[in-house]
Amino acid sequence: MKNLKSLLSFLLASFWVAIPLIALYALACAIATFIENDYGTSASKAIVYNTPWFNFLHAYLLVVLIGAFIKSKALERKRYASLFFHSSLIFIILGAAITRFFGVEGLMHVRENSAQSSFESADTYLNITLNDTTKLSLKTPLTFYYSKRLKPIHATLDHKPLILEPLEIYKQNAIKKDDATILVLKATYNGVSHKFNLIKNNRNEGIEESEVFKDDKLSLSFGSAYIGLPFQIKLKRFELERYAGSMSPSSYASEVEVLKLDNTLIKPYRIFMNHVLDYEGYRFFQSSYDTDEKGTILSVNKDPGKIPTYLGYAMLILGALWLLLDKNGRFLKLSRFLKSQQMASFLLALILISPFASSFANEGQIDMHGGKSAKIERQSVENPTNKEDSKSAILERLKRLREYSKDHLKAFQRLQVQDFDGRIKPLDTISIEYIHKILKKDDFQGLNAMQTLLGIMFFPNDWRSIKMIYTSTKALRKLIGTPLDESRIAFRDVFDSRGYKLKNLVEEVNQKSPNARNELDKDVLKVDERINLVYTLFSAQFLRIFPSDKTTAWLSPIEAINSPNKEISSVATAFLKNIFSGFDDALKTNQWDKVEKTLKDLSVYQQEHAKNLYLPSSKVDSEIFLNHTNFFNRLTLPYILLGLLLFIVVISSLIKNTIPNIWLTKTLYMAILLCAITHSMGLILRWYVSGHSPWSNAYESMLYIAWASVVAGFVLRSKLALSASSFLAGIALFVAHLGFMDPQIGHLVPVLKSYWLNIHVSVITASYGFLGLCFVLGILSLVLFILRKQGRFNLDKTILSISAINEMSMILGLFMLTAGNFLGGVWANES
Repeated sequence: MKNLKSLLSFLLASFWVAIPLIALYALACAIATFIENDYGTSASKAIVYNTPWFNFLHAYLLVVLIGAFIKSKALERKRYASLFFHSSLIFIILGAAITRFFGVEGLMHVRENSAQSSFESADTYLNITLNDTTKLSLKTPLTFYYSKRLKPIHATLDHKPLILEPLEIYKQNAIKKDDATILVLKATYNGVSHKFNLIKNNRNEGIEESEVFKDDKLSLSFGSAYIGLPFQIKLKRFELERYAGSMSPSSYASEVEVLKLDNTLIKPYRIFMNHVLDYEGYRFFQSSYDTDEKGTILSVNKDPGKIPTYLGYAMLILGALWLLLDKNGRFLKLSRFLKSQQMASFLLALILISPFASSFANEGQIDMHGGKSAKIERQSVENPTNKEDSKSAILERLKRLREYSKDHLKAFQRLQVQDFDGRIKPLDTISIEYIHKILKKDDFQGLNAMQTLLGIMFFPNDWRSIKMIYTSTKALRKLIGTPLDESRIAFRDVFDSRGYKLKNLVEEVNQKSPNARNELDKDVLKVDERINLVYTLFSAQFLRIFPSDKTTAWLSPIEAINSPNKEISSVATAFLKNIFSGFDDALKTNQWDKVEKTLKDLSVYQQEHAKNLYLPSSKVDSEIFLNHTNFFNRLTLPYILLGLLLFIVVISSLIKNTIPNIWLTKTLYMAILLCAITHSMGLILRWYVSGHSPWSNAYESMLYIAWASVVAGFVLRSKLALSASSFLAGIALFVAHLGFMDPQIGHLVPVLKSYWLNIHVSVITASYGFLGLCFVLGILSLVLFILRKQGRFNLDKTILSISAINEMSMILGLFMLTAGNFLGGVWANES
């Protein structure tokens, strides 16, 4: 009996069991993430999330957690904060279980002036209809197309047995995770058997098939089922707002009426992103819309587990705060130790650092979650046949462009242009974005980005033969037919008598899964994008500089000339005539009066017709200043070097057991402070220019992490912490500028306009700063341990202090990361 009690205590109340279970849980979730990425959500649910063993794992963890509370006698030991914090997990697991087994979700499609009293389920069902009247829906676990354990399904229909024997289930295309699923089954009814091939598309919609079983017609489909509602939703009007001059949605909303089944009005309501309709336990979210903008798609959810789950989230956050403030807790014990080590300011620093974690939203391209690249509409590029000038004439024009235009670029830089996403920006920004994408650098043969763009635009024939387009692989250059040792190709190199050389290659690569693309495939797509960008410059399609009184979309010169609006047409014609003749004369005589007057006249026209879309001079000047100061890239090396120098100074003094050179440390301190002030100015300027907080994508998130890290170093008032935070800030900025993050300022997509998302991401990203500081402090500790082994035992006090700082930073980072993830659940449920 004693042995049985010990065994049960070990299995149901032991941390030695709980820790491997948590590790298994984490491993299962990680594997499910990869499965979902490769094969889709249905596969991850069938293999992991909706399996009996995963449900059992949750239940077992819950039992072990409660058993550990009892066994550890947390209540008797007055560990109230710890008990309260861990009790939150019980409510979270229970709430998740209620949602898992009793919650329903799906989609409702409603057209304008029509009503719906049902929605399509997110789960998969076998839908059976007998003689077009009697209907039956059987929930099926047949969601994963590699399943080999297909068991017969028994049902009763019109008092007669129905046997459904699944024979096979597979994807139409195993490579594409969003492709159709085919279920092959044999149905036996009335003593007759028929074989069905049921198809479910990537929207979980089933295609119905029918067969006759003696006197009965049986129709089957494999997909979502219609779930009835005790009321109706009627769509009165759907509204879509776009960013000015683009097709990118700014927001969309559904004006609906909630009706009884007898069409009696209950209440009107406006559903839009982050504004949810709640009625009789059901929640309706604005999910999508029809392409003709006459219908809406609402996400429907009924979640009876929301209240216990939210209660668990609240307990978790309050419990974390209680643990931080508990006088008997680990955090304040470490704080008291640091005070004894003459580091009392550390706790204050940790409290003060939290306000610097401002709200921001991630990329999207949301990816979790983004800033968007300029959307360049693909153009079919024709084979250029224009007559080209001699090489000497081209070189002479390049020389004059380089020498004459340098002091006359301001008027061009300040010219306001509307990009393809609808954002108004100075031409200076356009030049930097386009030229960097084409050349992979910001200058070319002594020409800056603005001069290069003007050269391409005004002398397209010259630039067709100039090798400026960057390629990264020799394999592509071999296919094109250019020298393998030259990384740049000319626009004319990708054309021959048959047309565009890359046309078939691009089509083949686009048919491949992104994961299956090799370096050549990626280079093909990049070079194809650059070719299209160059063509866009040649044709001036990017130059959307003519505002219209009737729409918010600005027109390019060709669009303006062909416009039925005679005023715009005449203004565009005069502009092109004057600007081209003036620019050509300016390169010959170095007289720029005509060019500057033409650009000034256009600016006046823009201001009169663009109205509130026209940017104030202060914003234009700020953006140009931001473009050319390049704050963040230039701060990378100073942060890293200053952090390393300060570290060397401090370590040297510790090794020698002397006080660090006061003049040198103050100089380094002031230098890092100057970098931090410059960094702050850059963020404020970017905020002003973009019109929203500068942490809306991956690039801006790295800028924020770098800034928060270096500010933390100053608040901590520790030379070692400052050296570590400065180095960490430099590394974060270095990563931000590696090339895979887009620094372009863009509009926010509707889903990112949520305060819940701001809170969720800001808390998570702030935790990265603390955890990153843990990493650097850990490296410092290891270095000090190495030095200590050489007999320098005076380092013990420093090592203990760094270890305490590290543990406190880790506690804060873990709490913030945990709370941030659960707040993400609130965002998903509220937005």
